[in-house]
Amino acid sequence: MAFKIASSPHVSRNLQTSTVMLRVILCLIPGLILQCVFFGWGTLIQVLLAIVVALGCEAWVMKLRQRSIKASLSDNSAMLTAILIGIAIPPLSPWWMIVIGTVFAIIVVKHLYGGLGHNLFNPAMAAYVLLLISFPVQMTSWVAPSTVALNVPSLMDSLGLIFNLGPSASIEAFRLGIDGVSMATPLDTLKTDLSMGLTTT
Repeated sequence: MAFKIASSPHVSRNLQTSTVMLRVILCLIPGLILQCVFFGWGTLIQVLLAIVVALGCEAWVMKLRQRSIKASLSDNSAMLTAILIGIAIPPLSPWWMIVIGTVFAIIVVKHLYGGLGHNLFNPAMAAYVLLLISFPVQMTSWVAPSTVALNVPSLMDSLGLIFNLGPSASIEAFRLGIDGVSMATPLDTLKTDLSMGLTTT
């Protein structure tokens, strides 16, 4: 009996790029909802802004390259990149950071190398690195989650802080409470509690 040697994947289905991208976007929705619950409306605002900028940049580049704008926008890759950037940066970062990151991801990282499938790096993560190197203070200024914060930014507070809309709450108001939470991993804590007889199981 002869055995065939073949590399993975051993079961393959012909899926379109738009289907794969849409499935990844759907998988991101629960995490996006939880991030909004813990950190307020800022994440959703950042994601929506990133989607608008990404689709605009994608359409502009496709027009310059004289390619089908509709086909490029319908593959959902620009939207996925925008969502990944939006959930990776702090929720109350200024609007211009999400614009800079998204423009860099779509125009430079994705299309400068030839478009979808030809890019050298993941566009969303390359944009994250650019923002982290360029704006380290803003990129490491996360608000405390709702579990430890005194209050979570409302929709109007988030809009005011992101778009700098006149007098609004200070970002410091949402960092009050305890300074931080630190603990060993849950398994190590359980092991320690069991060894000291603190857990009755």
